[in-house]
Amino acid sequence: MTERIRLIYSKRGGACFVPHIALAQMFTRSAARAGIPLEMTQGFSPRAKISFGPELPAGVVALNEPVDIFTHGHHPDIVALMNASLPEGFTVSRAIYPAEGTPNLGKSCKHAEYLLRTTNGHDITQNAANFWADSVILHENIDGWSRLVISEPAQNPIGGLVRHLIENEIISGWHEINAVRIAVGIYDRVSGSVKL
Repeated sequence: MTERIRLIYSKRGGACFVPHIALAQMFTRSAARAGIPLEMTQGFSPRAKISFGPELPAGVVALNEPVDIFTHGHHPDIVALMNASLPEGFTVSRAIYPAEGTPNLGKSCKHAEYLLRTTNGHDITQNAANFWADSVILHENIDGWSRLVISEPAQNPIGGLVRHLIENEIISGWHEINAVRIAVGIYDRVSGSVKL
């Protein structure tokens, strides 16, 4: 029996420099070390059936990222097993067992919540709001950090904002911005945050 499990993970420290393209292989190998058999795709070059939320550039810290894996059998202790097998800096905080018919991550990740701060002290809250324009759901400055919630993160990547800030000489490169993706999912107006 195949089971779909949505893991919520973080990547901090040096783990934030692992590129998105390497995540599938890393999670596949970690699952194998943990003794969790993954379902494979069909075709000439089968791969583990696994899917991720919207891509993040290397260097961006992530606190609540989703990954859907498809396993053979039920694994109630999957969080502990994966945490014992993942590389340093990666931590699984919880496992969700989506009900039949739950949308895939492409349809579930409608919004993204970010915290951004420049190392030169420049407040970029309004610059980011102007750049993302109608895609901005919320923008505010909290203790020197720009907090933004944007819609359609796959179509509005943070890399575009960083290029805009460089072109407008607000920063000189990625090394002058601290970026954290708090969460991807759906914006909840009651709590004022993004949740899966």
